[in-house]
Amino acid sequence: MEKLQAQLESLRPILLAAPDHSFLDLFDEFIGQREFGLALHVVCDYLRQPGFPKVSKSILDQIHRLHAVMEIDDQCVEELQSQKLA
Repeated sequence: MEKLQAQLESLRPILLAAPDHSFLDLFDEFIGQREFGLALHVVCDYLRQPGFPKVSKSILDQIHRLHAVMEIDDQCVEELQSQKLA
């Protein structure tokens, strides 16, 4: 669990760029409650906002790996790939 938490927390700096801290606050709250799937989705929701700059392939790969490890089966990664790498 600690390794998973560390991998998630490595995505935290992305949320520091938000104009308000609502995404960051939610992320921190979910991490604190060990709700790792919800924390990951906070990051995905933030990145899928209109006008957000392209995400690097390494970040997308990391998000994809976290989805696989947590056995989350949704369209987050595919949506990010189509929006950010198109």
